[in-house]
Amino acid sequence: MNTKTVSIILISLCFLSIIVGIINSSAKPCEKQQEQTASSFFKGFSTEGDKIALISLQGAISSDTSSSSLFGEYGSAESALKSLEKAIDDNSVKGVILRVNSPGGTVAMSQEIYEIIMKLRDKKPVAVSMADLAASGGYYISSAANRIYADPGTLTGSIGVIMETMNVQGLITDKLGIKSTVIKSGKFKDTGSMYRAMTGEEKTLLQDLVNSAYNQFLNAIINGRVKRKDNYDTEKTPLSVEDLKKYADGRVLTGEQAKKLGFVDKLGGLYVVKTDIRKMAKKKFPSISKNIPIVVYNKPTGFSEIFMGTTESILPHKSLKSFIPLGLDHPRQPLYMWE
Repeated sequence: MNTKTVSIILISLCFLSIIVGIINSSAKPCEKQQEQTASSFFKGFSTEGDKIALISLQGAISSDTSSSSLFGEYGSAESALKSLEKAIDDNSVKGVILRVNSPGGTVAMSQEIYEIIMKLRDKKPVAVSMADLAASGGYYISSAANRIYADPGTLTGSIGVIMETMNVQGLITDKLGIKSTVIKSGKFKDTGSMYRAMTGEEKTLLQDLVNSAYNQFLNAIINGRVKRKDNYDTEKTPLSVEDLKKYADGRVLTGEQAKKLGFVDKLGGLYVVKTDIRKMAKKKFPSISKNIPIVVYNKPTGFSEIFMGTTESILPHKSLKSFIPLGLDHPRQPLYMWE
């Protein structure tokens, strides 16, 4: 693909984004009318009365909202974080299902979501339902829930930290004759620069950084899962510190393997999770109905809600940036990521 073709594609995407933004903006004044219309498409998603909140987290865990859907931030880490924060103080929410389908992401964003879930579970039960993938940072945040559910073939685990750098000195300097001149205040200021080889001291420095983030990962799982205490009458598989450290070497596990080792509480899909979360909520709040409704809590609204299903089949819902590995998008940054 030549440069001209790429430019045309990028310009077209920019115009498409502008058009969608205009449509979304013009749709807001008649939001109430659109919500009534949308209700016929999304029956059972009423926000009135007691409910179990179903919150979706899809894709890389990052504070970068540019990777979200073309029609909103449905399922993004930012959207999930805001919804979890809202659920803490929403007295009508009696329990939360977090549906995770993520290979992980940045350290800080994973930690923010983890902390919110830890606060949330003090007030109401939280269950994680793993979809196709809940690895590394995806498992980090899941470990804060009261219960973790996965399908037998779900990919999870990958507990660890990764940090990627590139060295293009051979190409830039040797092949093209381009040299980089760096003026710095300290010898470690340009650690990880792609324009030169890394020194032994720099490797040690970055390894210590990665080890620190790794220990934070282990401690989070210990506090969130190993030491958890609750009296919910649903299946609870214990995880020992010994098994955690033994298998926290970056390896990926199937849901079936994770269940046997204690990283997952129960095998089953969303239907099983819905059944169990209702039991947990009933235990916490005896006065609620045993058939309390499950409500999509961070769903798109207005124009986006009505047309999300049809447009996703004909329009790209991911930017070109979403196809770039997160490690390349966040160079010289430790990640809770499986790539």
